[in-house]
Amino acid sequence: MNRREFLILSASALAAGTVGSCASRRQAPQLPAADTKALMTRYFLTILAGFLRNARATSADYTVCDLPGGTKIEGCCTPSGKTFTSVSRMLPAMAEFAAVERQQQVDGVDLGEVILSIYRTAFDPKHPHYWGEPTRSKPTQRTVESSLVAIALARMGPGFAGKLSAQERANVNRWLASCTVVPERTNNHAWFTAVNQATRLKLARTFPEFKGDARWMIDDLNAMDVLAANAAEGWYSDDPKLTVYDYYNFWTFGNFPLFWSRVAGELYPDWNVKLRTRAREFLRNTPYFFAADGAVPLFGRSLLYKWSLLSPLVLGYEQGIWPHSPGLLRRIMRKNFEWWWQMGAYDKKLGKLRETLSPEGSPEVTESYIDNGHPYWAMLAFTFFSIPATDALWTAPEEELPVEKGDYTVKIAGPKMIVAGTKASGQVRWVQALNTPRRDYYRDKYNKFAWSSSFPFNVMQNDKKRAPWDQALVLRDGATGVCACRIFPDQGELLDDGVRTTWSTKINGRGVRVVSTIQLVGEFEHRSHRLSFQAAPAAELDRAARAIIEALEGSYALGLAEEEEPERQQGPGWVAIRSARSRKLLVSWKVSGHEAIDIVQGFTPENRPGVNLVYPRMAVISLSKKLESARPNAITLTSLHYASPKPMSMDQIQMQAQELIQRWK
Repeated sequence: MNRREFLILSASALAAGTVGSCASRRQAPQLPAADTKALMTRYFLTILAGFLRNARATSADYTVCDLPGGTKIEGCCTPSGKTFTSVSRMLPAMAEFAAVERQQQVDGVDLGEVILSIYRTAFDPKHPHYWGEPTRSKPTQRTVESSLVAIALARMGPGFAGKLSAQERANVNRWLASCTVVPERTNNHAWFTAVNQATRLKLARTFPEFKGDARWMIDDLNAMDVLAANAAEGWYSDDPKLTVYDYYNFWTFGNFPLFWSRVAGELYPDWNVKLRTRAREFLRNTPYFFAADGAVPLFGRSLLYKWSLLSPLVLGYEQGIWPHSPGLLRRIMRKNFEWWWQMGAYDKKLGKLRETLSPEGSPEVTESYIDNGHPYWAMLAFTFFSIPATDALWTAPEEELPVEKGDYTVKIAGPKMIVAGTKASGQVRWVQALNTPRRDYYRDKYNKFAWSSSFPFNVMQNDKKRAPWDQALVLRDGATGVCACRIFPDQGELLDDGVRTTWSTKINGRGVRVVSTIQLVGEFEHRSHRLSFQAAPAAELDRAARAIIEALEGSYALGLAEEEEPERQQGPGWVAIRSARSRKLLVSWKVSGHEAIDIVQGFTPENRPGVNLVYPRMAVISLSKKLESARPNAITLTSLHYASPKPMSMDQIQMQAQELIQRWK
């Protein structure tokens, strides 16, 4: 890095990193094309410096790294009780940088020597912080991390492996092999052992200490073919029986086939062609997911992986299968990094990536498998170091994002989803007809009707009796407050202008079948829900006759600052709320069926705070209907919703709303 680059970065990238909240986000500096790589490099060097300081404080050899105040999970710790996931997830990015950049001194240490120290000590059973081997009876976290160890080792190449002694290479091989004992072939984890095996097979051609299992690797690849079969258009389901379509299609299913191709593609040309063809098909629609400010619609689990979703885009470009311009990719990368950074993804004080999306965001964005090292999965996006500074990615003019060019509604037929963008506001929304979580534990992260780049959702993951109803329909027992929600849908279909999903739930002993139809026009959403109630079982008739069931439906969540209250407007059958700080606006109309419309700022009697992914407080327009009869019945609830970060005038909104209500009658 030259002096000019350093000065640019010191004045811009680090300043951008001080923005503490999505609620107070400011416009990031706009740099000339030639300086974009320098800005991106500074993000990396900032994160790396924090990691090195924390790792050095944990272990003199950089073998392990406990990040300050971080979550520790037994399965993510060494036998000595220290975190190894933070180190494994930094390795690929450090290897990319060390393999191509002349600058090796970072934070006063030689990066190449740091990487060598990790490979010499982490896999040495005699070292006090040896990473330990996984149990041979069930899948473990070490299998996931072994893929990252393998990716970095392959990227550094034979020259690096040659710096290790024969015994040290044998230690690395033994540890990698210990992580390929229990096969996992019904989800994305098969990619981890496939890359592990591929790396050892490749290195075995030079070093006798390495040995891989080709049959195991091919079985992994065949299993991934099964997960791709029922989706098409480049998408995989994260389960052979369920329809799990989420961001894992970016940060595992999208990039690991291309990491595999990097390592072993030339040895298995047929598989290489198949995987790269599928990846190219997936990449075709990826630009539509990015909003004008670089945001993406937050949806699903593992959102702490942040900008990792850029990794397949960069790898695809590196391997010549990116089906768009270099300038478009650079704009996506720059804007997405800026969006996450300004949201507060990096904790400058503690020198680490946060375990929340923002300083004020809900800790329930995390999952039970995530520890303090897991957010560093985001580092996979730094594969861009493999692309030379003279490449068009860094020199060609940036190209506008699709949403900056015009409105669009893109249907992806295989997984039955729609991605819609609005040029006037820059907002992108993601709607799915048949998405499902792998487990009911992830309920609130998968059961929304739509997800927006501008309105992050609410989650109460650890409360199984109550649920948030922003962008969802929830049935609630009026006496106990216990909620029944959509979790696993029964069927779904794409419509000309939206989606239709059929789902079932049960409340007070009564089964309920719901057909939800979501239709999109611009930034309006028309929703219709047909609820059919089954008769209560004989043993439940008396209780059911006395029960009051509430049907509750909500708008998007309007994010608010700590002391902020929403501005409110209302009229007959409609309510509007606006944030005075962000100027984002929500409007909802109860078209038919609902009895009441109001604003809620919590989903429990005590209005438990801290439920939004990004903001400390939020508000939701709530529509409700009380159902008192225990007899079998059917009702229809119809509503209209408008949500925009840059809204039209209220007169325009109301005029268009009335036209749409009349159309759908």
